[in-house]
Amino acid sequence: MVYSMTGYGKAKGEYKGRSYTIDIRTLNGKSTDIRMKLPNHFKPKEIELRSFILEKVHRGKIDFNIQTLSTDGDLDYGLNMKLIETYYQQLKSFAADKEMPPQDFLQTIIRIPNVVMAKDEDLSDEEWKYIMSLVDDALDNLNEFREDEGLSLKNDLLSRVESIIQLQADIIPHEEQRRVDLSTRLHKLVEDNLSTENVDKNRLEQEIVYYLEKLDIHEEKVRLKQHCQYFLDELNSNKKQLGKKLNFISQEMGREINTLGAKAQYSSIQQIVVKMKVELDQIKEQLANVL
Repeated sequence: MVYSMTGYGKAKGEYKGRSYTIDIRTLNGKSTDIRMKLPNHFKPKEIELRSFILEKVHRGKIDFNIQTLSTDGDLDYGLNMKLIETYYQQLKSFAADKEMPPQDFLQTIIRIPNVVMAKDEDLSDEEWKYIMSLVDDALDNLNEFREDEGLSLKNDLLSRVESIIQLQADIIPHEEQRRVDLSTRLHKLVEDNLSTENVDKNRLEQEIVYYLEKLDIHEEKVRLKQHCQYFLDELNSNKKQLGKKLNFISQEMGREINTLGAKAQYSSIQQIVVKMKVELDQIKEQLANVL
């Protein structure tokens, strides 16, 4: 099952006069990076939250936010008056020393960290259990979103891999003429550059066969077909984290396509190979967003 790394989940609820809003957004990323915005009194729970989120999100850039508001009119935030007074006196003294004109420092002070502070509160076990249930709901919503996005990714990947398989089949009608042309070219090179009187005909034929075998693309076609089928099998599996494995398989597909193009030395086949490369590039772009 394909999941997108991009998603959004949200959950809201109230507990004893306080409302909670949980927001979680994810973007694609090779590693895991969690950025959290929490009320101050949630800080002791941060490690537990991170572990819980990773268990359900697995990978990507994660923005997690908990907002809390009082529903009964109590103030959740206050001013640190002592800190304001200290900053004000320091700024006033600095302005006087520099002979600066009188200024209103309040707008500057209010932006300084810890001037506006949340009330310190203790979380009861029951309240924390309720909050974690909201987090779980938000994560479930996130994964539903990622699953829906993943379905679109899967359909696109299926289409492009099947296109590569079809393009490989399109090579077959060109192979016999390619072989004839390569053989004719080799004979002509020999005739143009060697005296036919001194050429061992049997040895010449052996050398031509050797070079034709070196340019044979059968093995590349077989391996490419196997890689494509492996990709499709994994894509249709029930595994949740497929991105890295599918990316490795696509790299193997790319190696066979590149080798096939290099050995072809026949314009009709090389044109088909270019089309394969276009499809493979699109596959790699999509895989960057697969979990």
